[in-house]
Amino acid sequence: MNYSRMTKSTVCALALAITLPVLADNNWYTCKEKQQQIEKQLQYARANENQNQINRLTSQKTDLAQNCTNEVLRQKYIQKIDKLNNKVNETQHKLAKAQSKGNNANVENLQNKLNENKIKLQQAKQNFARFEQAAKQ
Repeated sequence: MNYSRMTKSTVCALALAITLPVLADNNWYTCKEKQQQIEKQLQYARANENQNQINRLTSQKTDLAQNCTNEVLRQKYIQKIDKLNNKVNETQHKLAKAQSKGNNANVENLQNKLNENKIKLQQAKQNFARFEQAAKQ
């Protein structure tokens, strides 16, 4: 089949939309969730008698207990969303400029970039909403 470039771009954007949530699962958790994750890894390391991993995880657990707050994590989510909003706005501006100049090759590239940035922004917003819900518990 002979797909147009726009169709290929749409397929790529959809594939990215499907894979981003899977990749994003290991981003940030609430402090409590991070602690639970480290505890699971510690249990596994102990079961396998992996002393290097036990030492590393014990250090991470101590650091987490001393330094992790959900407010800090909340600020990281907000910063990420702000950064992605800026990327979307910047790309939209560049796209409009390329369209006005009639630069079709650049328009297509910028449209793809815009689609990817919008998907990333949507995922960041979903992650933040999930974080907010988990932080309430």
